[in-house]
Amino acid sequence: MPTLTIRKLIKFGDGGVVITVPKAWIRYYGLRAGDKLEVIADGELIIRPEKERLSSSRRRKPNCK
Repeated sequence: MPTLTIRKLIKFGDGGVVITVPKAWIRYYGLRAGDKLEVIADGELIIRPEKERLSSSRRRKPNCK
């Protein structure tokens, strides 16, 4: 599911920001509120499900409605 999308940073609290992800991605990767994501900053930003979470979510069917 390679895809490119533009997301806005939303101000959160005192100096923090958050980014939302599309609902389709949440369903595709079987994510839920509170799940951890890896954020890699190495010349570019890469956001991906935590490796441990990704391997366990691939073993079960994502919650698709």
